Amino acid sequence: MKQDHSKFSTVPLEALWWRAKISKEDVRWVRQHLGHGLQHSKDFQCFPKSVGVTPGPLGRDWQKRVYFVEGETAPRVQIALGDRYNYREAYGRARLAGDPHLSPHGLFRELKNGYHEHAMLFMQQFGPLTWALDSGPERGAGWINLSDFWDRHTRYVAVLQLWESRGNEDDLRQSWQWIHERLDRINRVGPASFGSVSSWSGERYYDFPGVFPWERAELPEGWEQPYPLLLQAAHEVVNYELNLHTQDCRQVWLMQPSGSIPDVTFEPTRSYASLWGALWDLFGQDVCTLKLGWRVCLECGRRFYPKDRRSVCCSSKHQALWSKRKWARENRGPQILNHSRS
Repeated sequence: MKQDHSKFSTVPLEALWWRAKISKEDVRWVRQHLGHGLQHSKDFQCFPKSVGVTPGPLGRDWQKRVYFVEGETAPRVQIALGDRYNYREAYGRARLAGDPHLSPHGLFRELKNGYHEHAMLFMQQFGPLTWALDSGPERGAGWINLSDFWDRHTRYVAVLQLWESRGNEDDLRQSWQWIHERLDRINRVGPASFGSVSSWSGERYYDFPGVFPWERAELPEGWEQPYPLLLQAAHEVVNYELNLHTQDCRQVWLMQPSGSIPDVTFEPTRSYASLWGALWDLFGQDVCTLKLGWRVCLECGRRFYPKDRRSVCCSSKHQALWSKRKWARENRGPQILNHSRS
């Protein structure tokens, strides 16, 4: 009996996306045989950019599901489509649990760049960043470009680092340095260079209208620039990048039942053609007010959604430990001074 693949060609509704069909054995194989970056590239076929792989069904074993392309920094892997899920519901559960890692945009932030096992675990839970696959979704499988996946991760982390470090002068300088060192890789991600501004129609792009820290002629070693200038550029970049990567958004109207009477209402909502656009939308939801975004636990470094605006740690236990350490740091000096006088 012929298998029905019609679900793969159906445009997803509002917040639905597809996970990748990846097993624990698949993840283990990737960890052992692909590792990090180009670590095991000599064990697989490598093609010039002008040669493409013929679309086809999912390979029977992983040796036939991996190849490299000259000039790329990671392999291409063939994966199958899994079940659908609602990424907005995942976001809601993450906020309710106070754990950003339960949402795709929070977990994507935590991935260790270039470790292909991490990419597989992410796609297992939330799917690839796009399902515009080489072999077409109607086949139920396709090729994922992990080089592009990790380039997008670099750009995403660059923007989020600017936002997360905006309140600390030294951290913000380090974030700008981090970006400058990876700027070529960041700019490999479309549709335009870092910090670009899109025209209203989305057909033209204009270079960042502000001034990047590395563009200032008076830039001394150590990036010792006035903090207000670094902060202004960070705010502008976050704004432009949010707009740039949510361009595949379109408004749709959802029909909802209206109370107890046999009638309905229609509510507007945003829909995206890719998980990549949805990630930026969820990040935007976090930062649309200063009260909603995640914080980094001062005790363990884990990201969390605070239940209270005064929370600086991910749990009451860590909050107590941090408070004790803070008290000790603030009171250690005077105690030693008083002891020496006696």
